[in-house]
Amino acid sequence: MSKRTILTTIIIPSLLISGLIIFLINNHQVVSGEIILDQTRIDFGTVPEWKGQVTKSVLIKNIGKRPVNIVNIQTGSVYVEMEGPRIIAAESDATFKVILNPEYLPDDVIPATAILYTDSIKTPQVYFSIVATAQRFASLSAEVCDFGEILPETSYEKRVKLYVNEPLNHQDIRLLPSEHPTLTWNISSDEDTDYYILSIQMRATKNDWKQNELISALLTVAFSNDRTLTLPIVGKFVAPIIAKPESLNFGVVNADSTPSLRFTLKSQSIFDVLDIQVPDSINVVEINDNNKSETVSLYYVRHFEVSWQAPQPPTLLREELTINTSIIPIRIPIYGYIHINQTDTPTLSQDSE
Repeated sequence: MSKRTILTTIIIPSLLISGLIIFLINNHQVVSGEIILDQTRIDFGTVPEWKGQVTKSVLIKNIGKRPVNIVNIQTGSVYVEMEGPRIIAAESDATFKVILNPEYLPDDVIPATAILYTDSIKTPQVYFSIVATAQRFASLSAEVCDFGEILPETSYEKRVKLYVNEPLNHQDIRLLPSEHPTLTWNISSDEDTDYYILSIQMRATKNDWKQNELISALLTVAFSNDRTLTLPIVGKFVAPIIAKPESLNFGVVNADSTPSLRFTLKSQSIFDVLDIQVPDSINVVEINDNNKSETVSLYYVRHFEVSWQAPQPPTLLREELTINTSIIPIRIPIYGYIHINQTDTPTLSQDSE
């Protein structure tokens, strides 16, 4: 067989057939399902959380030539559920229910993103967002009731507003008591306002009061529909008169010297100094005006100077200064040490204790 015959009868037809096959493969249209949503965002608006589930519908269309299987649905949150058929026929549509559980809605308005996973080549995943704002059955005007610093035998009161979004008789509102003995409370309503007032009182007797102890209690507001609100109550017991510094340290001093230090008494109420008890080698002099308290901001302040007539060594000073006031006694520890070879008074930060 000649080359010309081979070319015209075998090679050229083979090339033509191969090209046709490639053309048909590249231009073959894949028959597949394809789904679209009539909306990509569902907004529930503001939903009363105490009234139960709320439902909206979303229409899903299959515009393809084959059925589409819904393989999985992820709603992206614990407060949303979705129900609907698992197969959408070709060129048809289906209605899916979007169920919102407002009781589990967060306080912040953060959209949830739902994802539909399908077996469609064209639309393997379809997304849409869900937005809702919860209206709480009730709310308080404060997250925490902070009494701050608490003095003994002193009455304090804080008022917190209680908002209820349903008509309610305040007799149906219960205040569950705290175990803390210093707290009492009551609730009242006013016809001219749309809220209730929680009045929270605190008074610590001298038996209840412990200096620097932190107060932590919980007020629970209970409603007839089994809903509750909680209000943390905090504070700190502080001394009615504070000494600054809380201790005096002369450090290491020379024998026969007379070093001195100062301290201040501060109180939110005016007070008298009845007497001061000190060791024989210690002398205390008030350096403000003749037993009158200086007013600084919201405090009454009195200043004192303490001097030590240092005897011959070796002597370790470990004593206590007692100041009896008209409110409470104040005790201030005093430290110091005499060194025979010491020529200069060292800094007060040294501690011989």
